[in-house]
Amino acid sequence: MPPRKDDASVETLREAARTFVDATSLRQAARDIGMSPTGLRGFLDGAAPYVKTERKLRSWYLREASRNVQAVSAENASNALKLLVNHFAPAYGRETMLELIDVLERRARDSQTPVPAWVSELRERYSE
Repeated sequence: MPPRKDDASVETLREAARTFVDATSLRQAARDIGMSPTGLRGFLDGAAPYVKTERKLRSWYLREASRNVQAVSAENASNALKLLVNHFAPAYGRETMLELIDVLERRARDSQTPVPAWVSELRERYSE
């Protein structure tokens, strides 16, 4: 089955795995991903992953992305959105922020990814 258009590329998976190895260790990352340290080292060094290995990497990547997004506070999400829309006039900035929140929620639902808790909090905050 071909990958979906919104799937992470192999290079994105490689970069995420490399960052995770840097933050933990090769052995810890391999254990969390579900592969051998040798296989992970080969992947990080540029080897094309086997289909089964790529599935493990994608599954790990989605788990980590979900954890990281859920760990973002409403305040941090709000600051990030404000940074993106601060060049608009205040009324347009607020409207654009609400549109971005809608897009983020829709994409989470479409990709069957948990909707971050801060989505509803920010929607309430900026709808007032």
